[in-house]
Amino acid sequence: MENQDRLAAPQELEQRFLCASDQRKVSRKESWDLRAADWDTKYRREDEREEHEVRIRDVAAWLRNRGLLTPDQDVADIGCGPGRFVAEFARTSGSVLGVDISPKMVEFGETWCRELGLTNTRFAAVDFTNTDISGLGWEGRFDLVFSSITPAVSTMRGLENLMRMSRAWCFNASFVYDNNPLHADMMHTLFGREPRRHKTSHSHWFYELFSLLWSRGYYPETFYYTQRKSVRLQPDLPTARRLARFLLEEDEADEAAVRKVLSYLEQHTDGEGCVKEDSECRYGWLLWNVRDCHPRT
Repeated sequence: MENQDRLAAPQELEQRFLCASDQRKVSRKESWDLRAADWDTKYRREDEREEHEVRIRDVAAWLRNRGLLTPDQDVADIGCGPGRFVAEFARTSGSVLGVDISPKMVEFGETWCRELGLTNTRFAAVDFTNTDISGLGWEGRFDLVFSSITPAVSTMRGLENLMRMSRAWCFNASFVYDNNPLHADMMHTLFGREPRRHKTSHSHWFYELFSLLWSRGYYPETFYYTQRKSVRLQPDLPTARRLARFLLEEDEADEAAVRKVLSYLEQHTDGEGCVKEDSECRYGWLLWNVRDCHPRT
């Protein structure tokens, strides 16, 4: 009976993993295309760019301290968005591939890396979950396959593709805690409810992924990273749309909801015409070696 229980455990964990994945936002090209310009604009504004790049530099430093991102290593970033991690990794890596479902995100990533004069980056716009890794020549091609807060690897197929691409290391970052008083007050004031749990925490995702990897015989290293941010928001339509899409489900973030958010922002400006947003976010990082696997069943 004990052996049967142990054999059943990985299957049960895979089911839990899939259930946790169901709570994450569906990855659709159209949805991410809509966000691309706003993300690129946001990351170019001096205040938000610095806040965002702090985490990027800290992630890269953590990986470099473990002997990764070196000139003899090839790296892939899955769900790369507008290419900020790609650009940072390319500073010291041999080559970096950025993969995203959104062609517009890829365009912004290519432009960003070109502006920085980077010649060792490339991008691909593909639906990673349904990608033929072997057909693209990506199987076992990379020393590090990186993913951060992306639904691209939130299914078993996506996770397996991530690991098949690696000949050594895989990395995943997810939210485990997010405290944002502005978001909470907007949800209470405008929509009469608490922020949805999967908008403020992916702790279930972190836990299920760790458990699944462990059950399969891997030894994932864990680390928790906390970032406190204070940014000033412009009370304009792009900001209101971004907030509505983040706080609400896709079918709820219509123009009426956007107008509510915009009105709230306009009513909460400070003396300089901006809205202050303070937040504390904790991330869970997992790093594991696909070659270091010793099945426990």
